[in-house]
Amino acid sequence: MSDRDTTVVTTGGNGGSWFLIGALVVIVAVGAYFFLGGDASGPDKDVNVSIENPVSE
Repeated sequence: MSDRDTTVVTTGGNGGSWFLIGALVVIVAVGAYFFLGGDASGPDKDVNVSIENPVSE
């Protein structure tokens, strides 16, 4: 047997990676909201567009 024991010390250094994962989740959620028809300006979705051709003489 050996007279030495191996001790592994780990520290909590994953705060930055969890922050990045959280930021990505928020970005995906906001993108999905707008992509799937969410509208931040209000419930009015009636759009009326009229285009008139120029009269050539």
